[in-house]
Parts: sequence; C-alpha cells; structure tokens
Amino acid sequence: MAKSSMNMISLMNYAWDQRGKVTAEVYQDQCRNLLSHAYADLTNMYNDYCARQGVKNEDLIFYTFQEIFVFIMLSDGDFLQGEYDAYCKYCKYAGFQALSVADCRALYGRTSVEKIAQDISFLSQLRETIEPSKYEAMVLAFCYLCLHGDKAMDENEYYILRCFFEPGYDYAPSSWQQFKDEW
Repeated sequence: MAKSSMNMISLMNYAWDQRGKVTAEVYQDQCRNLLSHAYADLTNMYNDYCARQGVKNEDLIFYTFQEIFVFIMLSDGDFLQGEYDAYCKYCKYAGFQALSVADCRALYGRTSVEKIAQDISFLSQLRETIEPSKYEAMVLAFCYLCLHGDKAMDENEYYILRCFFEPGYDYAPSSWQQFKDEW
C-alpha cells in the first residue's frame, strides 16, 4: 500500500483545535478511535503472521502501543489523569486490563528511550502495510495524547512524536526550538 506524507505541525494544530472544542471525555474517545483502525489492522496482520508461522502470539502490537502510551504519559515528569483515562480507554477497546498507576510508573522506569525508538521504528516499518489514513490517524492519536490534561507540548513528547515522521518524506521540525517557533 502506498504511503502519504504527514506534517507534524498540521497534526498538532488539529489535535490542539479539537482539544479546545470538545470535552475531555470526548477527546479521550477521539484519541482511542483514531488509534483503533491502525491497531486493528496491525493486530490482525500480527495474528495472521503468528498463525502462518506457527509461533506463539505474544500480543506484540498491544504491548508496543502500551509502551508508547506509558512513555508519552510520563516523559514530561507528570502523570495526568486525562492521559491515564485515554490509556485506560485504549486498553478497554483492545480487550486488555490497564496497568495501575504504580505499574505504569514501573514500566516507564524500566523502558529506555532506545526501546521506545525501537517500538516506533517497528510501527513505522509497518506503515506501508496499512492504509495511509490509518497510519496518520494513529500518529494523530499520539498527538492527542501529548495534549491530554496539558496546555503545552513537552520537549520529550516532541522527540517521541518526531520518530513517527520519516525524514525527507514527512515534515517534522528538526529541533525542539524549531517546533516551538512553528507551533
């Protein structure tokens, strides 16, 4: 499937605009819904792969998304209720028990920046296997997550999100300062 280019500033502007238009609960629902299409497609592909290869299904897609969720939620040093509520809605949609706040903190503490980069790289490598609109919606969902409960984007969140954008194909500001200047 062909991919289409994304613009980080446009996605963040849309997420910010929606944040101001709807209630926190609706914003959380939108975040989950945006994520759901890519999640469903990637999960189905992973399930099919496991069945064809005769390997144990270890729910890789869910746990990859969960690690990214938790890392975004805690990368700014705050644990905000809106972010946690969005994460819980994602888990419920996916059919998994959400981690407790303490377990989220423990997962964050044992997850390195390199592991998150690997998680995002894994999802990015699968970009061309799903419809471009679904991949973009997934990235937009993570933009939403960065703004849950916050009135600003954090530098660490920027660096995490930027990993979803392919250099030379997508547009993402090349530095935190450039992002702040443009957004």
